[in-house]
Amino acid sequence: MNMLKEYINFEKNNITLFAKQVLSTDYYEEETFSKLLDIYMENRYYNFYSDEATPFEERIFNHLRKAVMKLSEGQDDNTKARLAEMFTVFNYVLCLDGVKTITYKTLVRLVSEYHRNLYSLEDVTLFREEMTKLLKGIEDKRKKFFDYFKTSDFEIKNYTTSKDNLIDVELKYNIKFPKLYSEFAIDRVFNEGVVKEDKLLVEYYLLTSVIIKDIRGCVFDRFYLIDFSTSLFEDKERLANLLEIASDDCFKGQTIFKITYEDYTKYGNDIKNMIRDGYMFAIKIKDDIEKNDFILFEMFNYIIVDNNSKYLKSKNDKIIVIND
Repeated sequence: MNMLKEYINFEKNNITLFAKQVLSTDYYEEETFSKLLDIYMENRYYNFYSDEATPFEERIFNHLRKAVMKLSEGQDDNTKARLAEMFTVFNYVLCLDGVKTITYKTLVRLVSEYHRNLYSLEDVTLFREEMTKLLKGIEDKRKKFFDYFKTSDFEIKNYTTSKDNLIDVELKYNIKFPKLYSEFAIDRVFNEGVVKEDKLLVEYYLLTSVIIKDIRGCVFDRFYLIDFSTSLFEDKERLANLLEIASDDCFKGQTIFKITYEDYTKYGNDIKNMIRDGYMFAIKIKDDIEKNDFILFEMFNYIIVDNNSKYLKSKNDKIIVIND
C-alpha cells in the first residue's frame, strides 16, 4: 500500500467535505470544485511550479485564480458567483490544511461568519456545531493515521551530510535477540539478503510518515538519502512491492537512493530506467575511480565520497560526505 497516496486522498476528501459544508448546495458544484481542488493539490502537496519566484501561499492562489478566470469565460452570472465563492473558500482550506496556523476554534468562528454573510443568516449556531464536529472528526482521523506508523521495534536515525538540506537515513532496530547471538551475527542477518530487502520495506514505510510531516509543514527543500538493494533487480516482483511504497511523486521528490559504483557497473541499465521513471540516485565512489569517469555520473544527483577523499577538493557541487 502507498501510504503517501492514501494520506493525500484523505486530505483531499477532508477539503471536499469542508467545502460542501461551508458553501452548501447553492454555491458548491462538484465537478468545478474538483477541478480547482486538483490545482490546489498540485501546488500544495506536489509543489508544482516551485521554480516560480512567488511565495508558496501566493503561488497557490495565483494558479487557482487563473483557473477561475478561465472557467468563468462565457458563463452566466450565477455560475460566476459560484466560482467566486468556491475560490474564496480556499482561504479557509489553507487553515484546515496546515498552511496557515490557527486553532480550530478560530477557524470555526471565521467560516461561521463567512457562512452567515454568504446566506444573510441571523443564527449560525447549528452550523458552528456541525463544523466543530467535522473538524474534530478530521483531527481524530489524522491522529490515527500517524499513530499507524508508530512502532517500538524500529526507528529512523538521521545523519547530517555536507549539504544542509540533505539527510542520510538509516533504519535502526530495537528488537531484543537472545544472548547466544553475537552482535556481528545479528548485524549480518539484518543487513544481508532477503532480510535486508525486507528491511527496506520498513525503512521506506517509516520514512513516509516523515515526508508527510514535512509536506504538512510546507517543507519541500529537505531531502533524504536512503538505502537501496540492487539485488532486487533479480526479482521483479519484490522490486515492484518495494517501489509501490515509493511510487508517489512526493516520495520520489524528496528521496535519493544510495548505490555503489559496483552496483552501477552491474545494473546500470536498470538504474537508468528508474531514473527515467523519476527516481533519484546517489552513487558512492572510492578514490580509485578515475576523474575521467565522472562524466558517467551526470545522471546522479549526488556523488558520495569518504571524508578524506581526494575528490573533496574538486569543484563539483554533487560531491558530498555523510557525517558520522
